[in-house]
Amino acid sequence: MSIAGPPEVRPANGLAIDFVVVPDRAQLGEIVQRVRDGRLRTNIGNVSTLDDAVAAFNPTERITGKTIISVRP
Repeated sequence: MSIAGPPEVRPANGLAIDFVVVPDRAQLGEIVQRVRDGRLRTNIGNVSTLDDAVAAFNPTERITGKTIISVRP
C-alpha cells in the first residue's frame, strides 16, 4: 500500500492531491501477463545498483527511458 499525505507547502500555481493506492493482485497479474505477451512494452533506459543510484539520476549523457534502481543483486 502506498500513502501520500498532504504536501507541507501548497504549490503556488498547482494542485495538491492526497491519495492512497491499494494494490490489486489480479490487476498486477494482468499487467505482468501483458508485458510477457508483448501487449505492453516498457521503456527502460538504464538499470543501476543502489550503490550507483545518485550517479544514475545525474547522468553525464541523455538517456531515454526510465531509470531502474536494482536493490537486490
